[in-house]
Amino acid sequence: METKKDIKVSVFLDKEMATFIDENKTYGMRRSDYMRGLVWEKMKRKKVKPSTAIMNDPFKSSCITADLIPDDLKQYSELFIEWWPIRKQKGGVCSTKVANRLFDTLRSFPSQDRKQALEKAITGGWKDLFPIKKSKFTEEPKNNHPASRVFTAKGGFQ
Repeated sequence: METKKDIKVSVFLDKEMATFIDENKTYGMRRSDYMRGLVWEKMKRKKVKPSTAIMNDPFKSSCITADLIPDDLKQYSELFIEWWPIRKQKGGVCSTKVANRLFDTLRSFPSQDRKQALEKAITGGWKDLFPIKKSKFTEEPKNNHPASRVFTAKGGFQ
């Protein structure tokens, strides 16, 4: 029994062709989406254009823009934008609902840990955000150690 599989095709475009596609594709659409739409058109099949799905939910795309990041998290937008395609590649659901959940998760972290959580998600290739774990073994301040006492002629050991 033969199964239906997608086939990847590489197409080399000259500058004029690439410019034509860029001028005619809709916002959020990739060149490959535009070319796929042309093939569907030629086949005279009715199918929802990929750009329609992207227009309805801008987080469906693996490439998101800074204007989609809430204002209170703008300082982390570059990291979030860098992490989003990694998340999608790992099989994470990419939608507005999920993005809002992730924004809420990020807000729940202490502000000093947000950047580090995103950086760890990027370097670890994670599809979710996790709080930064604090070490169980915190170093004691050195001034409590008996060897840190100072002897002076006036006061003795202090």
